Amino acid sequence: MGVTSVKYNRQQREIEGLLKSLDRPGDYCAHSKLVTPMPNLVVDQVGTIAFPVQEAQIDALIGTAERAPYGKGPDTVLDTSVRNSWQIDHEAFQLGGPGWPPTLEKILGQVAKGLGCDRERLEALPYKLLVYEPGGFFQPHRDTEKHVGMIGTLVVSLPTEGSGGELVVAHKGREQVIDLCVDDAGTVAFAAFYADCTHETRPVRTGHRVSLVFNLVLRGPKSADEAQAPDFRSKVAELGSLLEEWVREPKGAAKIAWLLEHDYSQANLSFETLKGIDSVVARTLATAAERARCTTHAAIVKITETGYADLTWGYDHLDELEMHEVTEHSCALTDWVAPDDSRPQYGTLSLRDRELMPNGALDGAEPDHKWVEEASGNSGINVEYSYRKASLVVWPTEKTVQTLAASDIGGAIEYLASEAARVPKAGSGLVRIKVLVTQLLDIWDASTKKWWVSIGGSEGLPKLLAVLNRIGAADLTARYLRNNAVSAYHGQGNDELAAALAMSGIDAAPEFLPELVREKFGYHPQAVLNLLWDLTENHWQAGSAAWRRVLEAAGTAAIEELRKLVAPTASKNTPSWIVSTRREQSESVSEEVIGDLLSLAGRFGLQSKAAETVTLLAKHQSMASPGKSVPKALARMRERDTGASGTADYRALWALAADHLLKCAPRKPEPPRDWFIEARLDCSCKACRQLARFCSDRFSKVTKIAVARPLRSHLRNTIYNLELEIDYETERIGRAYSLVCTKHRTRYNQRRDRYASNLKQMKELIGVAPDLRQMERPPEQLEKLRAITESSN
Repeated sequence: MGVTSVKYNRQQREIEGLLKSLDRPGDYCAHSKLVTPMPNLVVDQVGTIAFPVQEAQIDALIGTAERAPYGKGPDTVLDTSVRNSWQIDHEAFQLGGPGWPPTLEKILGQVAKGLGCDRERLEALPYKLLVYEPGGFFQPHRDTEKHVGMIGTLVVSLPTEGSGGELVVAHKGREQVIDLCVDDAGTVAFAAFYADCTHETRPVRTGHRVSLVFNLVLRGPKSADEAQAPDFRSKVAELGSLLEEWVREPKGAAKIAWLLEHDYSQANLSFETLKGIDSVVARTLATAAERARCTTHAAIVKITETGYADLTWGYDHLDELEMHEVTEHSCALTDWVAPDDSRPQYGTLSLRDRELMPNGALDGAEPDHKWVEEASGNSGINVEYSYRKASLVVWPTEKTVQTLAASDIGGAIEYLASEAARVPKAGSGLVRIKVLVTQLLDIWDASTKKWWVSIGGSEGLPKLLAVLNRIGAADLTARYLRNNAVSAYHGQGNDELAAALAMSGIDAAPEFLPELVREKFGYHPQAVLNLLWDLTENHWQAGSAAWRRVLEAAGTAAIEELRKLVAPTASKNTPSWIVSTRREQSESVSEEVIGDLLSLAGRFGLQSKAAETVTLLAKHQSMASPGKSVPKALARMRERDTGASGTADYRALWALAADHLLKCAPRKPEPPRDWFIEARLDCSCKACRQLARFCSDRFSKVTKIAVARPLRSHLRNTIYNLELEIDYETERIGRAYSLVCTKHRTRYNQRRDRYASNLKQMKELIGVAPDLRQMERPPEQLEKLRAITESSN
């Protein structure tokens, strides 16, 4: 098995060798909190301690304790200006109870993992019980070796009310501040660190702190390295130099993806949760990369191989098939994690040849998923393997935009947005953002014909426009609008688009706006019209003549696109799938779209175009029902423009709906007087005679006809074929079973509902009647509609 399609990075052998030499996991410090049973802590002259430790018992502990000294060279010194705390020697207290051994085992398990120690050899020896009063502290110091094999210290903080007293552990320029305060009776906090680490206890602000201190010892042979915290500074410096050489190589790999040893799920992949040697490699690589001006992320490598296999053992052994030849493969990076464990949305980034390391890491790997398609005809058996591995990914920081945009423009936009958010709205930082945007647009322009490059999804355009609006780059904004924004528009980002057009000026609008309408109206008609309305409100009255021409051109384009939706046509050269797509889209033409577009047409003075649209709607009423859609469209027009009801377009659309409703208006149906059903039955069998009597019975709604199965089936067919308003079901009681027949009034109910719906539409249309002040006399249809609706009352 194993991945055969990958071509590894064999040029960076020194980087690979150095990372492989990092063979000691762990860090200088480990800490956590644990919900667990409390130990039975018994102190001489005090007794059993309750949790959380109460103030009376704390006073008793201090009463039997001694001032804690500190080591000064070969001497032990008491000086409360250096160390202000109380201590009780381990010989004066006992730890026990059934819950303590498993608690200590859990703690040591996490400590061994965090420090990179052999758990089987690690032991914790009780040393002191410490009590800190308010203001108590211990200045920075190092612990001395008190036992053979001692490598460090474990502090277990017991439940006590209070705040402050943080433990600060430092090593080789790094520092961790650990809050060990716990007040819950079922929780302990602990911290462990190597003996060569400097550490201090900050002053306790309120309450007290009570802690158990253990000496950490490694039993058996112990090297000098094991007694000290891991230190990879020399490796970091060397690796940083190698990465700098790699960055300078003109033909080197664009990025490096280092496969991790352990498996991680998408949800659990983070720098905080990396295991063992993976944690060491990540820490070393990230530090060295930063020095070499490179960026580090964690990501999931997804590899797919497709090929064929021979059916050697028959169909009973499909799971044992092996791929003989790879015909297609893909390799990509997804599910990104930054060093601070945030999750940037960089999308899917292709992993190119000679970017994966270390060499041979996937040899012998078993696929996470295996798919087999059985053979058909003369073709062989198709097999697909998929692999999923966690990795660390490094690339030069100055080439982040190019690296991300090579596969997914959206990933580069995400990066730009995050970088722009960190920069003040004024200052030199904006210059760098403009450079990054320029890089992106250069790549985008060159990538327009590359099918494998994603353009950022629905969020790409709003995010990039927000960056452009923030930095006020009018020239870059105009360039983006001309070259890329139309393809990136998915019905979102209208606010950002309107702001961008206002900021960049009229220069980009004549080319951009009509093209956007032509390309995107069929997919997002309402969003496009909303944008046009926003621009109209801002630029039609107060704008220049150039803006008015642009908006008029965009409105004309929108009317033409609506015509294509309502009545899709095709030339000889139009592919059938385009015609089919337009036909499907035409079903989504809403009354809001019609109303908004006709309102825009009126605003722009496109009366003749609007009249053509009204005529088109009359011919294709199935696409926009005049009775249902037009009243709502008219209400939308009045909502958009209070003067719309006085226009010729408005009156024409209103008359179209009125004629339709008057033509289709049904009479008010009379409710049935009884349960008589007219039925002409040609059959004279016993069952049909009973059914005929039931139909003619004016007072019976339900009857039972007891007949054998063949006649029951015959009756059901008769009722169905004659479309009698009768429901039926079989009652399985006695012999023969009965067919229970129940009359209903579905047709009357349908006529009643249709009549009520028609009246409702008429009333809606009356409510949006044209402005009568603009007319010599009311429309004849209005009087007829009023007469019908009033008579219904």
